Amino acid sequence: MSNAALQNVWQTILSFDLTAANKRWLAEHLLEQAESESKVALEPYTMAEIEMMAENGRRQIAAGQYFSSEQVLQMCEEA
Repeated sequence: MSNAALQNVWQTILSFDLTAANKRWLAEHLLEQAESESKVALEPYTMAEIEMMAENGRRQIAAGQYFSSEQVLQMCEEA
């Protein structure tokens, strides 16, 4: 979001004439949301990790540890 758009949001919030407690509540919730979003950021996989995941998948298929597309769709419908 641009600085101008953020300024508009800020001016709108100020126009509500919030109490100090309301402002504190809003600030805490915004901060909590921002912190939870930053924790979600994932690190990219390394090539070694990707190769290991692919090999694990091949092993599971060879061992018969998989579901067909039809089985997956049925499980989704039952959920």
